[in-house]
Amino acid sequence: MPRVERQQRVRGVIGFAIGNFVPALVLGVGLYALPVRFWVVDVLVVAAVLGVTGGSGVALARPALSLRALKVAALALLAIGLLLVGAAALSAAFLSGVHGDYGRGGTLLMLLILFLMVPYTLVYPVLELLWLHGKQKSPA
Repeated sequence: MPRVERQQRVRGVIGFAIGNFVPALVLGVGLYALPVRFWVVDVLVVAAVLGVTGGSGVALARPALSLRALKVAALALLAIGLLLVGAAALSAAFLSGVHGDYGRGGTLLMLLILFLMVPYTLVYPVLELLWLHGKQKSPA
C-alpha cells in the first residue's frame, strides 16, 4: 500500500475512532437526562455506549484490528439506533393518536428526541460503514 493511502487510512481510522465518542457521549447524556427510567431503554443505550466506546478503544489501541473494531462499533450503533428511533417514532404516533390534543406536548418532545437521535444513531454509522466498506475492498 502506498504511503499516502496508508496515511489516509490511519487518519480515517483515528478520526472515526475519536468521532465515535461523540454519539456515545450524546447517548449517555441523553440517558442520564431522561426523567423516567425504563430498564429496556437503559440496557439498550448502555449497550450502545459500551459497544461504541469499546470498539473505538480497540481501534485506537490495536491498529491491526481497527477496521473490524470500527465495523462492529458502527453496526452496534446502527442496530440500537434503529431500535431507539423506531421506539421514539412509535411513541410519538401513540401520543398523537391516543391522547390527541392532550398528548401534544409529549408528541413534540418525542419528535424532538427523534430528530436529535437520527444524525448520531443512523446517519453517522451509515457513513462510517460506507467508508469502512471502501477501505476493506481496497488491497491492504
